[in-house]
Amino acid sequence: MYELSRIRLYSIGPAGARYADTVLDLRGVGEPVPDPAPTQAEFFEEEPAGPPRRPAPAGVLFLENGGGKSVLLKLIFSVMLPGHRNTLGGASSGVLRKFLLADDCGHVALEWQHTRTGECVVVGKVSEWRGRQVSNDPRKFAEAWYSFRPGPGLSLDNLPVAESTAVRPAAEGASGAQGRRRTMKGFRDALTEAGKAYPHLEVYWEEIHDRWNEHLGELGLDPELFRYQREMNADEGEAAGLFAVKKDSDFTDLLLRAVTDTRDTDGLADLVHGFGNKLGRRSELMAERDFTAGSVDLLNRIVEAAGTRARARDVHAGAERRTRTLARRLSARAAQERGRAADLAQRVTEAAHEVTAAESARERSALIAAELAYRHASLALTVADKAAAAQRRELLEARTLHAAWQAAESVLRHRAAADRSARVAAAIREAERDAAPALAARATAAAALVRALHTAAEDGERLANEEEERSAALQAAAETAHRDATAAATAAQRARSEAEHLRARLSEVEQETAEAVRAGWLDDSAPDADPA
Repeated sequence: MYELSRIRLYSIGPAGARYADTVLDLRGVGEPVPDPAPTQAEFFEEEPAGPPRRPAPAGVLFLENGGGKSVLLKLIFSVMLPGHRNTLGGASSGVLRKFLLADDCGHVALEWQHTRTGECVVVGKVSEWRGRQVSNDPRKFAEAWYSFRPGPGLSLDNLPVAESTAVRPAAEGASGAQGRRRTMKGFRDALTEAGKAYPHLEVYWEEIHDRWNEHLGELGLDPELFRYQREMNADEGEAAGLFAVKKDSDFTDLLLRAVTDTRDTDGLADLVHGFGNKLGRRSELMAERDFTAGSVDLLNRIVEAAGTRARARDVHAGAERRTRTLARRLSARAAQERGRAADLAQRVTEAAHEVTAAESARERSALIAAELAYRHASLALTVADKAAAAQRRELLEARTLHAAWQAAESVLRHRAAADRSARVAAAIREAERDAAPALAARATAAAALVRALHTAAEDGERLANEEEERSAALQAAAETAHRDATAAATAAQRARSEAEHLRARLSEVEQETAEAVRAGWLDDSAPDADPA
């Protein structure tokens, strides 16, 4: 059995008693629910402080005449008893059409709570004028009904009646609808998308009266009870007027209407009415006997149907007990899994901190290594430059010495020639007979001098070649050191650029976190809260 928990009326009602966006909340003041079913809360919803409670068992709505009491009842009955003939307090079929303006898309949503499990179901009605024009033609008045089980993704508070809905209302009873109002098609599309994204909502949409009545019966909301309420409130009188029957046949008709479907008994009623007219011509006792026999037959069928329904209820109760046991086990397992998930999340956070510290240390070590490599390359380049300068000086001195040795041969030859001419002249003047030994000595000395000059020239050429090879090797080493120094400087500059980019990204992340906190996506109200 269900009890009315909340009522939401949006953009509907006559001009004198109009509901822009009104929520009548009857929750949390009744007795505790005996067997609460496990429920999953919304993402931003706080954890429940205790077991759920039933709605208020009774309530009083104080309004002056014309304040909208009858309008509220008519709107509620339009959801549970579809059809213009079931409107409250009059035979006018267009009374509901007067509650809707041309640009309106009216909504009436009722949230029902089960008395034993606390499970909720929302049933509602949406209506609008086709073409956005008020007309006397009832075919241009479009209306449809829907139902779903509230949970994460959709509830009575965040119905997609407008283009945007706040994550959580600013205050208790405040509307979360923002932006332009949706049309009936837009509302149906949004409801269908929510049902596809969250299958547990069990979204249902219907536009035919009889099928909607059948669906209400499947949900556990018997429309027949609301028909009694409508009859009791037809003239705003007492409920006892419903059972103020004048004859036994009137009470039998009332009982038959309560336990049977009128659609299946319309033909039977016409047939019985025809036979009744025929039997009326007989004696009164015969007619009463036949009527009593027919009533007994019908009551026997009612007893059989009641027994079948009792057995079905027993089977349903057993399945419900098993389902509750499974739900309690799943709830306990969910609590354990949440604890494990929290532990794993803490470990992941610690590992992330360690990884961040390691990354920072690695980046700092890489920067230090790059700086050391750069300085080592700079020092090596300086030493290589000095060595190359020294080698160039040695090469210049060697070349100078080689040129000097080449010039010394000509000088020695000239001096030898001068000495020879002087000795020859002296020898000619001194004595003819000493000419032969002197000439021999001169030839021997000249040969020895030539050999010495050739040896010195070969040694100078070899030394010059060795020095040139050494100079080439030193120049190659200097070029290699210069390239290494250039690469080290490039790596150091790249590291500095990456460090600056990471600092800029860190600043952006801090700004985004601050914006998320200001927008209410992250909670930093606790003293030790860390938005990151």
